[in-house]
Amino acid sequence: MSQKAKVERYREPMSSASNNGTLSDIEWETLTQLGLKKYRSESVHPLHISSRLLLDKKECLSILNAIMPELGAPDLKVTASLVIKRMAFLVLAPTLYAMSVYNKGLNLTIDNSVFEYPLNERIWQNGMPIFDTQVSLALDERAPWREGVLRQAFSEHLTPLVNVFNEVTGVSKRVLWENVAVRIFSVYERRILPNVANELKAVVEDDLRFIVNAQTHGIFSVEENPVTRFYGKRKPLAEPADPVRMRRTCCYYYKATSPEVYCSNCPLLLKKKHS
Repeated sequence: MSQKAKVERYREPMSSASNNGTLSDIEWETLTQLGLKKYRSESVHPLHISSRLLLDKKECLSILNAIMPELGAPDLKVTASLVIKRMAFLVLAPTLYAMSVYNKGLNLTIDNSVFEYPLNERIWQNGMPIFDTQVSLALDERAPWREGVLRQAFSEHLTPLVNVFNEVTGVSKRVLWENVAVRIFSVYERRILPNVANELKAVVEDDLRFIVNAQTHGIFSVEENPVTRFYGKRKPLAEPADPVRMRRTCCYYYKATSPEVYCSNCPLLLKKKHS
């Protein structure tokens, strides 16, 4: 089966729900900068796979093995960690921005997306094409609508990816979930809150609180919220410096760099500082 045929096979049908809408041209332009793309067979990158196929262990290992040398990663554990970081951004950045700023719900289920995986000198060159570009609208009841939007991104995309990456590479789920968590935090704290109009900040802050609340675990389809534990206070690592929220786990980025480069919030930096 050709790559195109594999993608088309998993294409999700268009929804006919009455509360659906569309993104404006300006909204599309903004979300495109966050990696969102409309799926077009003639423009999708040759290095791509239906995201759904990553849940097949054989296909998943094949893709991770193909990406590993391009990332400069020494093994599959490091590869899986760095791939989930990128995928979490591509799924969550447009989803959270559209939800909190535009009150529009993107369909970022794993069945509605394509994973492109080109890199150039270890830098990702990919976006995330989606088939169904209609959006759900927040009407009278925003809370259940919000939960549905987030469930699509987490329960129906990132949670199964975390599970399969853990199964095929042995990388800790704790590491993978913290990779997802830091993407949530950075999208809100660096991209949305500093730029959103004052009248929208209360809604945006409430959305973030909802996601990190320990009681909010249903959207992840797990018994405990997997990102709550990582939402600690930001503290300055050195003076003068902006405060950072130090990670509890290492994502292994330094293992894919030579000479070694560490993330600014890497817990290994604290160990080096106090050693």
